[in-house]
Amino acid sequence: MGTRRLVVTLVVSAAMVALAVGGASARGPATGAASGGTLRVASPFGMSLDPALTVPIAAAPWYATCSTLMAFPDAAGATGLQARPDAAQGSPQISRDRRTYVFTVRKSLRFADGSPLTAANFAAALRRVMNPRMQSPGANLFSDVKRVAADGRHLRITLREASGDLATRLAMPISCPVPVGFPVDPAGVELTRGSGPYYFAPHAPNTLVLERNPYYQGPRRHRVARIVATIGGDLDDNIRAVEAGAADVLAIEIPRDVRDVLAQRYGVNKDQFFRARGRYTAALVLNTSRPLFRNNVGLRKAVNLAVDRAEVVRRAHASSLWFRATDQIVPSAMPGWRDYDIYPVKGPDLVRARALAEGNLRGGKAILYASTGPGFLDQAQVIVRNLREIGLQMSVRPMSVDVINARAGVPGEPYDMILADFAPTYPDPADMLVRLLGGENARKASGNDNFAYFDVPAYNRRLAAADRLLAPARFRAFSKLDAAIMRDQAPWVPLFEGTNTVLFSKRVGCLKLHPVFVRDYAAMCLR
Repeated sequence: MGTRRLVVTLVVSAAMVALAVGGASARGPATGAASGGTLRVASPFGMSLDPALTVPIAAAPWYATCSTLMAFPDAAGATGLQARPDAAQGSPQISRDRRTYVFTVRKSLRFADGSPLTAANFAAALRRVMNPRMQSPGANLFSDVKRVAADGRHLRITLREASGDLATRLAMPISCPVPVGFPVDPAGVELTRGSGPYYFAPHAPNTLVLERNPYYQGPRRHRVARIVATIGGDLDDNIRAVEAGAADVLAIEIPRDVRDVLAQRYGVNKDQFFRARGRYTAALVLNTSRPLFRNNVGLRKAVNLAVDRAEVVRRAHASSLWFRATDQIVPSAMPGWRDYDIYPVKGPDLVRARALAEGNLRGGKAILYASTGPGFLDQAQVIVRNLREIGLQMSVRPMSVDVINARAGVPGEPYDMILADFAPTYPDPADMLVRLLGGENARKASGNDNFAYFDVPAYNRRLAAADRLLAPARFRAFSKLDAAIMRDQAPWVPLFEGTNTVLFSKRVGCLKLHPVFVRDYAAMCLR
């Protein structure tokens, strides 16, 4: 199984914009129409203009300005999740052992300044991201890359181990092409030489301006003449600007209490306020390396049966508009997802839970690390009451996400459970199952994302086999593995799926909530 590792995303759900279900669209001109005009974006926060330093929360502007080898279509639902050629001429040639990918870059491509765009620019981007001196947050996305070689229009990427999802990873903006010799600087270097439908133009402080790229030849849409993002103000200021028509799109996630107000005011998925479900999984992760849960599948299943997922959602979040109880690791927005109905999600089954817990409590005490993000301590109170019913006495230790990340990845850390959100960072189920449950991760002295320390040889082999497959076979294999791991081993207690929300002004049309980047600026038009 791959050495590829992504930094685990334990998120405060109101702050992350990475993966969501698309499906709702606003009224406006017909698909394909170009409206012109200026799309105005409001955001309290800025972003790095160095693609190697981009993170999912700031990926939407890069999606509009980069022509990656592969790209996600400007489309809702499953269509928008399928990486297709953009700068590449057709799909890559993939060796039978899934270790070598050869991409052919289309002829006559250019950056926004008219300079040629070749395979060497994509090679430069990958080498820069993987350079340790760059300290790129996406470096581990390509940690399985052994060699990158450019020859004319051909880019050859050799992997250390077989993988079937490289094309999907290359569709993420972290692999945006850069000029050959672009500096390596962990402080970031502005890339204004865009390659996508738009490019970053000269701009004033606290403003970002995206202009149409006259040289772009790919399939991506580019409807408005320019996109202007104004940086500053607090969340309330930015919401008021969109509601008053002084701005068109709110660029950040909306807190849960504010969502309820906006839903009452505008409705959901009607005209201005949109919801995208299945974005991440909130879960109770069970440390299978500790005495309480090691080789104790019975107790792990008992915890899954005892937790009242519906009550966790009600107590922590009140409104069911934003969260859906789940018993699966992979969120429903991921390709290949199926609902397997493994554990009760409408209420606990204490009869079965007590029967499984009896004789397996091993002292009956557990330490829970709980995120201090919004709602987590309320969730923890529900879980403490639930597990007391089967004889477990919980000690809750609140701590920040950063502290959990730093401590839980070190073998021997004395926790039995972790309560947090887990978000995929690119649209492939391997990013949840291999990254968070891959056995070799648990054996690493550092850089471990497998907080469950799940390490079962039979499942390690099945995960590795699924990761070698190409879509759609890989999606079917991972979907079955999601269910099998939860049904047979239960290293997690998935609780609920989270949601992204977006607020728009009345004049925004042609809208598709993109299933990867949520806000699809290039596809929007103005009424």
